[in-house]
Amino acid sequence: MRIAVIGAGAIGSALAAGIARAGADVMLVARGGRLALLRTEPVRMISDSGAWEQAVPVCAADDLAGPFDLAICCVKTPDLPEALTALHGKLAPGGAMLTLQNGVEAPKQAAAILPGAAIVAGRMHGFFELDGDAVRHAGVAPSILLGCTHGAADQAEALVLQALAGSGIAATASPDIVRALWEKFMLAACLGSTACALGVPAGQVCAHPGGEALLRAAMAEVAALARVAGVQLDAADIAATMAFVGTFPPEATTSFQRDLLAGRRSEYAALTGAVPRLAERYGFTPMVFRQLDAMIHARLHVV
Repeated sequence: MRIAVIGAGAIGSALAAGIARAGADVMLVARGGRLALLRTEPVRMISDSGAWEQAVPVCAADDLAGPFDLAICCVKTPDLPEALTALHGKLAPGGAMLTLQNGVEAPKQAAAILPGAAIVAGRMHGFFELDGDAVRHAGVAPSILLGCTHGAADQAEALVLQALAGSGIAATASPDIVRALWEKFMLAACLGSTACALGVPAGQVCAHPGGEALLRAAMAEVAALARVAGVQLDAADIAATMAFVGTFPPEATTSFQRDLLAGRRSEYAALTGAVPRLAERYGFTPMVFRQLDAMIHARLHVV
């Protein structure tokens, strides 16, 4: 099996390293200084506690020399259309692509740009961030829940599960990946937005005065929007997501939050901005996210 991991940020590097360590043929598509580094140095993985460190050689390139049996798209949502266009014609017959972007819109974007390809949507949990040249893992054990949204489901899902076996990132097929994406959307959009609005790390939102109530209200709003869109999220899902947030280390931040704080291009449109955009489609009025949007713009320059 030939595998391409597109995007050499923290998650893409971690995935490529795990797949390479398991002995698979993987290419990590990178750019600029990151590409120059990876052409001569292994991917360095470190734990937040310093308990372990690994160095995994990975083949890195700046283009997609296909065909590939599987492409895993790890770029941020603003770069997704360009990455998908570059992948056109590079998948082998019967090949598949896995989307790991936050939000609920990436699989449809992939299907529109890659007609006929098998599209597998993935929901990833786990904190990875670049710490200098290394990839640092903190807190939550990494996992991917996945499901085919376009194409031959059994074949495509089996292909992805085979590729991730032995990578160190637990992968499981979901009977309802659309619902799982909305659950992650509720987490990522609400936690990232609330943390940015309050100016605290994601792991400290619930300890901030009024933070827990604001986060819970944001989740209730996304759950209500999901129901209007035909996806049943309820109070139990909110409680489970709040409990999950409670397991995060205090210093944990989301990638969305880190990008906004650094003034980089971010997933704002796919997360905070997606709530009012999707709400307009379904005739829903998002009051909490209007407040969060205003609070974020008052504090940060949104790119």
